[in-house]
Amino acid sequence: MIPAIFFSIGFAGGFLYRAGGPAYQLFTVPLLIITGLPLPTAVGSGILLNAAGKLKLIYHPEITRHAYKRLGMTLAILSLPFMVTGKQLLLRLSTLPAGAAILVFIYSTVLVITALIAARRYRHYCQFGYEDENPLPPGGLFWRYPLATPGLPFPKYITVGRVSLVGGSIGLCTGLAGLNTRALLEPLLMYLTGLSRRQARATASFTLYLIGAFAAIIFLPDLSTFSGARLTFMSLGAGYLAGYIYAWHLRREKLQNPEESIFLAWWGLSSAVVLLGSRAASLAPFYTTALMFGSALVTMLGFTLISLCQVRWNDALPRDNMPQNFKSL
Repeated sequence: MIPAIFFSIGFAGGFLYRAGGPAYQLFTVPLLIITGLPLPTAVGSGILLNAAGKLKLIYHPEITRHAYKRLGMTLAILSLPFMVTGKQLLLRLSTLPAGAAILVFIYSTVLVITALIAARRYRHYCQFGYEDENPLPPGGLFWRYPLATPGLPFPKYITVGRVSLVGGSIGLCTGLAGLNTRALLEPLLMYLTGLSRRQARATASFTLYLIGAFAAIIFLPDLSTFSGARLTFMSLGAGYLAGYIYAWHLRREKLQNPEESIFLAWWGLSSAVVLLGSRAASLAPFYTTALMFGSALVTMLGFTLISLCQVRWNDALPRDNMPQNFKSL
């Protein structure tokens, strides 16, 4: 276990999480699996880093104002038994020869879905000039139980069955693959319980704060099951913190740019191709890690250039007409 590799993984994961949103949390766990960590340890590490990254969310005013805390606490409690079940499935999966390949395939599938949603948002932005608040097309859930329309009379969709389905889904995904990410929970809240995108984003962030804490406790015994665990996690955590702080410093004066969705789409598709292609071609972990870092570095460079250009443009705008200038952007 080379500390520099884990520091680099942590740095890239922290930077992409802060710069690109929750979907970039999908970067860390596949790389930890590829580098040879046991499956429960890799999933537990991703959960622990995600939980640490969400510590500040509980004090965020947008979450305090728009989150449905009672719904979030209910979802977190309902997710617990499914989380334990998912962990047991993960432990059984770790004993199979193809266990790592199955988990990598799950992450690749989620990456493709995330990339397609981001691409659809970017296409909508190019056509109409604003982001689509409803990125998924309407459709049926089951017979007689249609998908909710986000933002419309949502209280009628907050039923025991739908809330249990959301809580069970996020709990199982967290316990099995460490997918306690807003990129998964936000669409579930929008299309199963009918919350608007802003309400779903705030409620998901609040809910995942609790789910991440529960999951970190459940996976804590699995984080020291191999030699060199202390040095590995110190390197990973230090890199994650350094990447997060650097991205925060880069974006603190940055305007929100919907065009970032195209970076998310490109990164998701390229990472999924690398993961699936490496398994199909039986590439060594070193080459797979290098390819994954290649797509991550290009994405990080793109975010850096966009941030620097927007900050310069922001500084060049007349200060006495800033609200109109912001609207024109």
